[in-house]
Amino acid sequence: MASRTALLAIVFAAGLGLAACGHPSAGSSSTTAAPAARLEALNRLDARVAGVAWRLAQANADLCPVTRLRAGWTLQSASQYGGDLRPLAEARHGLDGDLPGILAAPPGSPAAQAGLAPGDLILAVNGRPLSRGDGARESYDGLDANAAVLDAAAADGPVRLRVRRDGAEREVAVQPVAACAYPAQVEVTGTLRSHADGRHIFISDGMVEIAADDDQLAFVLAHELSHAVLEHRTRPDVTGPRGAANVAITLRRGLSLRAEADADHLGLYLLARAGFDPWRGVEFLTRYEQAAPGARFAQVNAGGVYESAPARRRTLQPVLTEIAARKADGRPLIP
Repeated sequence: MASRTALLAIVFAAGLGLAACGHPSAGSSSTTAAPAARLEALNRLDARVAGVAWRLAQANADLCPVTRLRAGWTLQSASQYGGDLRPLAEARHGLDGDLPGILAAPPGSPAAQAGLAPGDLILAVNGRPLSRGDGARESYDGLDANAAVLDAAAADGPVRLRVRRDGAEREVAVQPVAACAYPAQVEVTGTLRSHADGRHIFISDGMVEIAADDDQLAFVLAHELSHAVLEHRTRPDVTGPRGAANVAITLRRGLSLRAEADADHLGLYLLARAGFDPWRGVEFLTRYEQAAPGARFAQVNAGGVYESAPARRRTLQPVLTEIAARKADGRPLIP
């Protein structure tokens, strides 16, 4: 993965974009934002996505084909930054080399409940020191390696962390909970795109920015989570218990010409189960069409037929009615 310095250079230059699951989109505009403003904007996007994605992952653990014990945090490290952003990130977040720092601890997550917050730097887990690395080059590799150690520890249950905040160290106990095994990540590309690869859910900074509120952001993230739930793309190394209610889903599993439509359908259920407003969520398609004129037309991609934004809105109206009826009758929100 490219460093965030390189990716930010793309954003604040003039990149052409792709839209969610393959639609063409408008390009981003150029800007000369100061480094501090760029870092603040990136951190804000990360925190926003982390909060919505965590609610979806935890609320729908029973529907996911793979679950894991997760703390809910989003991590970062100094080594993922370069150029003029690195010293700013180190000063603002107390980062040091490859050591993982808390970028976001969503409300209600085990990380937040343990008192973790942005600015905390994780030094050790269950008595095992994490690697600082040499700190000499821009890379995600060191952070990924430390995150893998944290994930392995969390898979066994409660973890003890040694954490530094403002120069003072303390012990923190975190009790991970079951959640869908697909963390979300912001891609800084200046495009309009979201996708899922069987391991992660990716959403571009441009897609986040056009979502007017968390309900609309949840629409995009829930669509991509649905691809994972319906096993449109799987990875052999993504393992864990299957959600208890996963077998109750009646929508087709595996890739088909209806994969994108089914992801829209199930996505509304997933966001409703997480407490988001599906009626408001669908309004994302209106904003998306305004930002990406190509979304007015149907296309075909590797995932199947992708309807135009107006057709998607029409197709989802009966699903909204169905969800409202299930809620009124007290029936499970499982299509």
